[in-house]
Amino acid sequence: MATAGLAPAVVSAQGAAKVVVVGGGFAGATCVRALRKLDPNLQVTLITGGRTFSACPFSSSVIAGLRDPSRLEFTYDAISAAGVRVATEAAIAADPMARVVALQGGDKLPYDRLVIAPGVGIKWGAIMGYTEAAAEKMPHAWTGGSQTMLLRRQLEAMPDGGLVVVSAPATPYRCPPAPYERASLIAHYLKANKPKSKVLILDAKDSYSKQSLFEEAWAARYPGLIEWVPLSKGGSVTSVEPATLTVKTDFEDYKPAVANIVPPQRAAAIAARAGVADRTGWCPAMRH
Repeated sequence: MATAGLAPAVVSAQGAAKVVVVGGGFAGATCVRALRKLDPNLQVTLITGGRTFSACPFSSSVIAGLRDPSRLEFTYDAISAAGVRVATEAAIAADPMARVVALQGGDKLPYDRLVIAPGVGIKWGAIMGYTEAAAEKMPHAWTGGSQTMLLRRQLEAMPDGGLVVVSAPATPYRCPPAPYERASLIAHYLKANKPKSKVLILDAKDSYSKQSLFEEAWAARYPGLIEWVPLSKGGSVTSVEPATLTVKTDFEDYKPAVANIVPPQRAAAIAARAGVADRTGWCPAMRH
């Protein structure tokens, strides 16, 4: 999470202090609950960007057909019941000087304190050809909901013997082990349903989190089903062609049946607009 407009104490000349939290995911929802418990007099508003939250943890088990997607969908009813105002429009701007957050519909919410916890944003165009439109054919599935289900449907429709490409970006990105967890669960699905198929991981790194554990498990459980191509052997994806479902690296072009492109990321756009993201696109962590 990142904060803007902070001072030593939460006070307001107009009465009860107003705290606005941008982002209705795990961090934002936890924050507003904690604030209400710490001080029931606070006026707390959660800006969610939607009426429900689609979780990313365990989404790969949905993709592999091991979990019902409804188990990853959550409402904000309990948060509203705790006395938190829930704004379901997206936050499009934040002004730390005026201490207001602008919503997509035109409303502006004043605050005494602002917490920004909007999750990650995709760096569209960081991989040549990978745009929001391209993601409808080559899903990243790095946000919950429709992208998760699109990848699941593509795997279900793929003929046995098809190639599944999973790309992994250079760090930093959300949840470093996740591309390899994703590949593992796709392999689990293929082993049970389409055993002639294969998962190819194209990686922009030469090593990754928990590598020895993943490779040991792959050898034991999915021999021949998963291949990892590191950066030094041409694993970095340089461009994609959605129309022909082509994934290109410096060394080779691939034409998979299913392409799960996990692109480079940054903090969500509202973080930069509020002035809490640095030139890397991420919010620096400060130690006190």
